[in-house]
Amino acid sequence: MTNTVSLKVKCPLCSASLMDDEHKIDNEPGIKLEIAIGDKKGHIWLSSIYESYNHETNIEVHKGSVAIFSCPHCHGQITSREKCEACDAPLVPFHLEQGGKVTICSRAGCKKHSIAFEDLSTALGTFYDQFSY
Repeated sequence: MTNTVSLKVKCPLCSASLMDDEHKIDNEPGIKLEIAIGDKKGHIWLSSIYESYNHETNIEVHKGSVAIFSCPHCHGQITSREKCEACDAPLVPFHLEQGGKVTICSRAGCKKHSIAFEDLSTALGTFYDQFSY
């Protein structure tokens, strides 16, 4: 059986948790965000499993479209000035509850993402505890 890592993220603007215990993706709490593509607005739930691209949304999302993501708590737009190395779309940063940052691409279908930890020792300790090493 393959071990998976479920990440817990919060809004980089208001620090509220983005985890939705009631809407599971890949059997883990989903990451709930507001989404806008053109004039369509709704919600999206991303998988919290690192390297999973599974998601659910209540609006139609076409491959290649660029989405605007916002916090469902403060409604602030979550974006950065950084662009995706693969497709040049804006990157979307989230703060890790354990400290650090996860960044995803805002273009539907682009799989470019990254993770950075503030304190690698703490992050490794968390992973060791999670997987009973």
